[in-house]
Amino acid sequence: MLAENDYPISVEFDPQSGIFTPCPKLTPRYVSDLKQMFHDQQAVEEIIHSGDRLVYEIRYHPFKTSKSDMALGVTRIFPGTVGNEYHMTKGHIHERDDQPEIYYCVHGEGFLLLDTLQGEFRAVPWKAGVITHIPPMWAHRVVNTGDDLLVFVATYHLSAGHDYEIVEKQGFAQIVVKQNGKPVFLPNEK
Repeated sequence: MLAENDYPISVEFDPQSGIFTPCPKLTPRYVSDLKQMFHDQQAVEEIIHSGDRLVYEIRYHPFKTSKSDMALGVTRIFPGTVGNEYHMTKGHIHERDDQPEIYYCVHGEGFLLLDTLQGEFRAVPWKAGVITHIPPMWAHRVVNTGDDLLVFVATYHLSAGHDYEIVEKQGFAQIVVKQNGKPVFLPNEK
């Protein structure tokens, strides 16, 4: 006899809006949630004091069975900047160093930033249709450099865990800023 959670589960997904149903968990991230990630702290404080602003949101669906675990995450990053730095996800590295993740960009444009936090850095140009395998021990963050919503789908094992603290303290090797209407990479001064 199968356990209740051992049956197939499907969700209905709209790639343009980045919304799927049913969605058991939604996590919004405002500028105030990311304040240590952005370099222009004066711009951060001004945005927070003028009512804060939604930067991105993540919809989650855990798929845990009696023999396995997987998760679906869909992130919607809204267009915009804080100072001249583009909206981005918080970024994380997995707690378990044997756990990869797959990201699939389905709408919008930007960059997937990858960093070992020991000196290796990559910036993958992203647009709808790009799928990236993120090997274990690479921190990852997505930056929306477009004028539209950026939507991506993530799949990973729940047991991988997320470590946001090391990224918050150290940051990535480079940041992405808007100069003359275009994205430019600058060294991170942290």
